[in-house]
Amino acid sequence: MNTSQNNSSIRFVGQADFASETLQVGQTSSGGVHGELPPMTMKHTMTTTPQTLTIDILTEDGSRTRFVQPDEASAKRTLRQLVSPRLFTPPLLTLASEHSTSAIPTRTIDVILAHTASPPPLPLPSGWVDAVEVTDEALTPLETLRAAAAAEGRHVMLAEVHTLGDWMIRLKLETILPATIQEERHLWNHFLDLPAIPFRLQAGGLGAINPANIVRATVCPPVDGAAEAALSADLLESLRP
Repeated sequence: MNTSQNNSSIRFVGQADFASETLQVGQTSSGGVHGELPPMTMKHTMTTTPQTLTIDILTEDGSRTRFVQPDEASAKRTLRQLVSPRLFTPPLLTLASEHSTSAIPTRTIDVILAHTASPPPLPLPSGWVDAVEVTDEALTPLETLRAAAAAEGRHVMLAEVHTLGDWMIRLKLETILPATIQEERHLWNHFLDLPAIPFRLQAGGLGAINPANIVRATVCPPVDGAAEAALSADLLESLRP
C-alpha cells in the first residue's frame, strides 16, 4: 500500500450492550491526568499475562484512556462483552470497579483495544476468516501473502483505516476465495457495514473499530469491479492541517 502521509499528526494503533451492562475494570490513567502513558506507535509492545486485561479507549479528540482488570474471571466476562456486535450501539460505554465508574459516549469512541494473552474468538461475519493488525516490521509483500492464501483457498487484502481522532490501523483481512466479482464486493462492503469491526492484535488481544468514526478506509489490492462505479483516481497523499 503506497500512500504518502503526514506522520507527524497521525496516531498509530499498535502493540499494546452497555446501556445496562458495565465493564468491570479500574482506570489507571487518562490523557496524562494521572501519569503519562508510553507513546502509542506501531513499535510499542506491551507485556500481558493470562490474568491481566488492559483496555485502551481511543477517542475522536485524539486522547487515549486506559483501564485495567487484573482478576481473571472478571477479565473473561469483560472480554465477552467487548466482542458484542452491539458494542457501539448504546449511547454510553460504562466501565466500573470498586474504585470508580466511568461513562464514555460511544459516538466519541474511534477504537477500543483489549490487550490480553487469552482473547476470545472474533465475531467475524460469514465468509470472513481473519482480521489482524499488521505493523511495518511484520508486513510481508502482498503478492507473497496472496499466493500463500490462495493455496489454502483464501483471499487476502491489506486495509488501512483512519478515524476522526487521527488513529490509523493497518489490517490484514482474509476471506474465503470469492467465486465472483460480486461476491468479493459483497464481502468488503459487508465488513464496513458491521456495527463494530473486530480484529486481532498482533501482540495479543483484540480490537474493535467504530465504523461511524471512520474517515477513510483504503484496501489493496483494489476490490475487483469497484472502479466501474467509483470516481477514477489514485490515492497520492493524505495530509492533516
